[in-house]
Amino acid sequence: MKIAILGASGYGGVELLRLAAEHPYLEVTYCAGHTSAGEKMSDLYPHLPPPLGDIVLGDIAVGKAAAAADILVFCLPHSAGMDMVAEACEMGKTVLDFSADYRLKDVAEYEACYEVKHTHPQLLSEAVYGLPELHREEIIGSRLIAVPGCYPTAVILALAPAVKHGLISTDMLIADSKSGVSGAGRTASLTTHFSEVNESLTAYKIASHRHTPEMDQELSALQDAGKLQVTFVPHLVPQIRGILSTCYAHLAKAMTVAEIHEVYSDFYADEPFVYLHPLGKVPATKHVSGTNRCDVGIAVDERTGRLVAVSAVDNLIKGLSGAAVQCLNLACGWEETTGLPLVAHWP
Repeated sequence: MKIAILGASGYGGVELLRLAAEHPYLEVTYCAGHTSAGEKMSDLYPHLPPPLGDIVLGDIAVGKAAAAADILVFCLPHSAGMDMVAEACEMGKTVLDFSADYRLKDVAEYEACYEVKHTHPQLLSEAVYGLPELHREEIIGSRLIAVPGCYPTAVILALAPAVKHGLISTDMLIADSKSGVSGAGRTASLTTHFSEVNESLTAYKIASHRHTPEMDQELSALQDAGKLQVTFVPHLVPQIRGILSTCYAHLAKAMTVAEIHEVYSDFYADEPFVYLHPLGKVPATKHVSGTNRCDVGIAVDERTGRLVAVSAVDNLIKGLSGAAVQCLNLACGWEETTGLPLVAHWP
C-alpha cells in the first residue's frame, strides 16, 4: 500500500517515515512539509540515509498526495488539516489524523477546548479513536482514524481496567504526567530551549491541558455511571522522549494489590503492546524508549485506600507514530504487530 505523509518534517512525521520505511506492506510515495517544501529530508534530518534522506518534500496538498498514495496521514497541528482530512475522506482514501480535530465526539467540547469552529462535525461519528486496546473492532476496516494524544494514551491505559471493572471511585481521578521535550514538537520556543529546560522540572497547563477531554471521553465510555473527569497535571522534564504517568484513585472497596493486579492481567492478557509489570515493579521511560509498548505497574496505598497506577510510553511511538502504524495494520487487515518495535533501546 502506498502511503503519503503530510507534515513529514516534524518529529511525529519523521518517526512515521522511519517506521513506514521498515514496514513490509507500506511504500512511502509522497512526503510534504509546511515551510520546508522543496527541501531534502536529509537536510532536515541528517540521520536519514538514502533513499529516505533523498526524499524531496512536496507541498501539503491533498490532490498531490491522493494521486500518489492510498493512505494519507496528516501530521499537522489542530485545525491545520481539518478540511484536508475531509477532502481525503471524500476521495475514498484511508486517512489517519495526528491532530485532535476528530478525536472528540462532542463538537461543542472541541470548539471550546481548541477555540476554533469545527468545519466537518458530520465526520466525528465516523472517526474512530485510534486506541486499539479499547477500539480494536472499530478500527478494523476503518477509513478515518483519529490517532490519540500521547498523554491520553498513557493515562487511559493506566486506568482503563480499574474503571471498566468498577475497582475505583471515579469522582476523584488524578493523573500526574512527566514528558520529554520532544512532545512539544520541533518548532523552537523559549520553553523548550536547552538553557530553560536543562536542570529544571516544571508543571504547565495545570488542569487546563487540551488532552484532558480525551481522557474524560474514553474513560467515561468504560463505565455506566455517566461522565467522569480527570484532574490532569503535565510536567516538562529535561529528557528528549518518553512519558511517565502516575495516576491516583480511591478504591471503591477494600482490595489487595494482588487482586487488582489479577484484574489488570486479565484485561491486558491478549494485548501485544501492553506489558504489565510484576507486583512490586513499576515502569520507567527508558524501558519503552523506541518501542510501541505501554508498560504499566500498579500499587496500593493501604493507609489511604488508594490505587496508584503508573504507565510509561515513548511519546513519539506508542504515543503517536507507532500507534498510527498499529491502527493501520488493523485497518488494512495485517498482523497488528507488523513493523513495530517491541524491544527498547538500551542503555
